Amino acid sequence: MQLVLRLSENDLIRLHNHAERSLPFEAAALLFGRVQDNEVVVSHIEIVYNIAESRTSFSIDPEAEYKLLVEAEEREEDLVGIFHSHPAPPKPSSRDLQNMRLNPVVWLISSKLTGSWVSRAYILDDNLEEVDLILT
Repeated sequence: MQLVLRLSENDLIRLHNHAERSLPFEAAALLFGRVQDNEVVVSHIEIVYNIAESRTSFSIDPEAEYKLLVEAEEREEDLVGIFHSHPAPPKPSSRDLQNMRLNPVVWLISSKLTGSWVSRAYILDDNLEEVDLILT
């Protein structure tokens, strides 16, 4: 059964605006919500600072991430996805694949190669699979 990522159009615009402001570095955000059957439903996004300040990678401050995870637990939400922007097409890099093994959630990747932002979502189980992105 195909996995689906449900995200509000406003949240995707927020993520793209964050990515635009972060250029030339990669941007990052954490996606919180619930997994229901084959749907990952995002109800809350948290913009985070890329402490790597890199064009080709991102890193999140562990203390900030921990605080956001505790707050999500208080809201009865789970970490359901990780967002970041890419200087290349919106597909996982080899470094992303390594990190996807450590963080088995949906990865939403956005790229602006042709003047407008393009987003794709992926999950890594045994194989890398593209996740359908449905805007609400």
